[in-house]
Amino acid sequence: MGRLAQNFPRFPHRCVIYSMQEPTGFETDEEIEALKKVVWEGRCRKESNTSIRTFKGQEYVVKGDYRVQLGALVGGELSGDADAEPNGRKGEECGAIVTVAKTGMFVDVTDRADTFTLSLNDVYAGNLGTTLYCDQYKT
Repeated sequence: MGRLAQNFPRFPHRCVIYSMQEPTGFETDEEIEALKKVVWEGRCRKESNTSIRTFKGQEYVVKGDYRVQLGALVGGELSGDADAEPNGRKGEECGAIVTVAKTGMFVDVTDRADTFTLSLNDVYAGNLGTTLYCDQYKT
């Protein structure tokens, strides 16, 4: 890997995947946080579907507004780094194989601009990591 590529991490964002218990609608912000059941937390890369590429499934049906790829750092300090390739070199980024993410869950993605809440439409766990197809959560 060249010197320039070392300055651009493959997974620059942070993700928290969680499911929600049934809210009543009268919760405070602190009570809403208590309803979240976090299943995975770690590195990721969020990509928008507004480019020339579109994220399509079978029969060319668009899967989501965003694609989030989950990653890990071999020997890293985040809890999601435990899903890294076990025989990788320390400090190397790789895709994380995550089996706990399911359709209907939510993911909070923190990038340089803000934290976005996305709802999961589809999850694909391949050989190079796990890909989440998501839509912007509408409140």
